[in-house]
Amino acid sequence: MAITFASRSRVESLKKLGEGGEAAIYEYDAKRVLKIFNAKTDLARKEKKVKYFISIKGSLPKNVIGPEEIVTVGGKFAGYAMRKLANAEDLHMLAKPKFLVTARFTNQDVLQIVTNLGTHLGALHSAGIIVGDVSDQNFQVCGKSDYFIDVDSWGAKGKFNPDAYTELFTCPDSYAADGSIAFSEENENYNFAVLAFNMLAKIHPFAGTYLPDKNISILERMKRKLSIVGSHKGDIKIPKSIGSWKWMSPKLEEDFIQIFEQGKRMDITPDLQELLGNMKHCSSHDIYYYSKFSECPLCNENAKVKMAPVAAKVTQTANGPQVTVIFAGGDCAYILSSIHYLNREGYAVHFDTGRKFAITRGKRVDFSNDGKVVYVTDDDTIEVYDASDQLISTIERMHKTNYLVRDRDIYYVDNGNNFVKLSVTKSGNMPHYLGQVYNPLLTVSDDGNVLVASMYPKKAIITTPDYNFEVSYTGRIKEYAIKYDKQTKKWLFVYQKANGKYRTMVFAKNQIEYDDDVILYNAQTLSNIDFFNNTIYDPADGKIIGTNIVKNTAREFECSVVDESSALKFTGKGFKIYNKSKIYNYG
Repeated sequence: MAITFASRSRVESLKKLGEGGEAAIYEYDAKRVLKIFNAKTDLARKEKKVKYFISIKGSLPKNVIGPEEIVTVGGKFAGYAMRKLANAEDLHMLAKPKFLVTARFTNQDVLQIVTNLGTHLGALHSAGIIVGDVSDQNFQVCGKSDYFIDVDSWGAKGKFNPDAYTELFTCPDSYAADGSIAFSEENENYNFAVLAFNMLAKIHPFAGTYLPDKNISILERMKRKLSIVGSHKGDIKIPKSIGSWKWMSPKLEEDFIQIFEQGKRMDITPDLQELLGNMKHCSSHDIYYYSKFSECPLCNENAKVKMAPVAAKVTQTANGPQVTVIFAGGDCAYILSSIHYLNREGYAVHFDTGRKFAITRGKRVDFSNDGKVVYVTDDDTIEVYDASDQLISTIERMHKTNYLVRDRDIYYVDNGNNFVKLSVTKSGNMPHYLGQVYNPLLTVSDDGNVLVASMYPKKAIITTPDYNFEVSYTGRIKEYAIKYDKQTKKWLFVYQKANGKYRTMVFAKNQIEYDDDVILYNAQTLSNIDFFNNTIYDPADGKIIGTNIVKNTAREFECSVVDESSALKFTGKGFKIYNKSKIYNYG
C-alpha cells in the first residue's frame, strides 16, 4: 500500500514538524508522520532502501521508528510514513543537567536508557544492519524509552552502505585514504562507546583542555588517542562542573580506555548490563554507584576518587571585589531563571512571591516578573494561567520551535512560520506579527531587542529590526548562545561546530565585526556566557574570563564560587552569578 498525493503542494499543506538537510517531516494523522525528501536527494537510492526496510520491519526491534508505507506524489516516490512519537527528545538532552533535574532522571535512569540502546544496536548488528550515524542526535528518548530514527540513512550488509555519520562520534580508523568511511560493526562499537561515555559522564571522552596543546581539536585528539580516561588524563583539564564518573564499574572504565586509547573494538553493552544490575544509592551525593565497591567511591577518599566540586568559601577584603549571597533556598533543586527555581518537590517557585506551580514531565513553567501570570509550555502549545491558577488561554505554536517569555510578552513561532510577539493584558492577548522565519534560533534582550537566526540548510539569515545578514554554516547546531550588548548595541552569536571548535560572530549595524573560531569556551552550557562592552564573559573553574573582541585581549577575574556551570550576568559594575541552587553578587 502507498499514501498518495496528487501534488507536492498537498503535502506542504500539512503541518510541518521539522526539516533537515534532505527531508521535511509532516504530521499526517494522530499516529503517523511523513518524511518527504527534497528534490536534491537521490530518490532512486532512497526508494530502494525504504522498500527494503519496509520488507523487514517485522524483524526489527519495536523501538525502531522506520518506514511503514511508501508516499508518492504525482505517482512518483517522495518519502514514507512512520509512527509518530509524542514528547520525544533527542538523546543529547541526557547530558544536560537542567533537563535531568526537571525530568527527575538519575544517573541510573540514564544508564538504563544507554544500556537498552546498546542492546537494541546489537540486535540490529545481528540482523546485518549498520546504523552509520551513531550520535547523540540520531536517537530519541520518550520517558525512559529509547528510539531509533532516520532509518533511511542506515546500511545493510551486502546491499548498501549508510548515508550519514557524525565526526565527533566516528571511529578515526573508519576513514579510508580517499576520505570515504569504512562502515562496520567493529567501528560502530567504538562509536557507541563514545556515545555511551558522553551520556553517562556528561562530557565527550576527548573533550576538556589538553594542556600541552590547548588548541588541538577533539577530532585530532581522537586520532592521537588522547582521551580523558586513560594514560593522558593527567594532561587534560576537565570542567569542574562535570564531577566524577568513578561511580562506574572498574571493568567498564577499563574497557573505555581500551577502546579510546588501545585500538580495541569490543561491544561495551555487557559491561553496561552488569553495572545496571549492581547499583546502590548514595544519599550524601544523591547518586547511584557500582554496588561492589565497599562504599560509595565519591565518599571514600581512600578509593582515590576525585570528589565532586564544592563551592569554596570566599574571603572578602575591604579593597577587592566582594561576593554576596543573594539567594540560597533550602528547598531549591535547580535555579531555572533570574525569577524562578525548581524545588525538590517538583514545583516551579517564583522568587519574589513564593508562588508555586507544579511542573509535569515534558513541560516547562515560566512566570511573569510579578508572578501573577504562569506560562506552561510543551512541544506544541503555550498555556497561560492567571493568579488563581485558572487557564485563560492556549496558544498553538510550531512543533518544538524556540520560544521566550519576557514578563507579560511571549515570543514564539506559529504554525504558519510567523514570528509572533504576544502580549498578555487584562483585556486579552494582543499578538504582533514580527515576520516570517524558518527553523529559528531566537532571543530577546531585557530591553526588548530581538534577534532571529533562521537556519536554512547550509545558510543562516540573521535578522534584527536594524539589519539582515546571511552567513554560511554546515552541520547541526546543538550548543549555541545569542547575547545582546546593550552598551555597544551589538549582537554575539556563538555555536559549536562539528569538529568541537566554536564559531564566534559579532554583528554590528553595518557589518559582521567578528567571525572566527579561535576563542575557546569553558561554559557548560554555552548560554551561560554574557556579552557587555565588546567583552565576552566566560565562567571557568574559580574564575571569570573576559575576552574583548575589539582589543583582542583577555583578562581573568578570580572568583571561587564560579565554575563552568555558572550562568553569568554582567551588571555594569560586577556580576550576578547563577549556580545550581544559589545566586551571588560579585563586584
